[in-house]
Amino acid sequence: MPVPATAWQPGMRITADRLNAKDYQASTVLVSFTSQTSYTQAVTFPEPFPTAPIMNAEIASGSGTTGRFEARTINVSATGFTLFVLLTDTAEGADTWSNVPVHWTARMPTA
Repeated sequence: MPVPATAWQPGMRITADRLNAKDYQASTVLVSFTSQTSYTQAVTFPEPFPTAPIMNAEIASGSGTTGRFEARTINVSATGFTLFVLLTDTAEGADTWSNVPVHWTARMPTA
């Protein structure tokens, strides 16, 4: 497992793992569902974090019915999260998505 990014302190040794360390991850999930007003999908991080990270999710499309939806992350842990997509205007009724990209980012909080 890669070493998480480290806040440098006087006297720390520079190692290859520390130089390659990252405190963030990002990716895209393709979301598909039929006749739904909300949808959840479990996502596992490529590399676990030491603790639950700060998360963000955004729908990468504004075309068609996607403009009435929002995306957020729930149940965030060190190993993953649940992507939650929901219709913001329930008066519109259920919709169908096919491979709509939703971007997510995760980062460790700074001290």
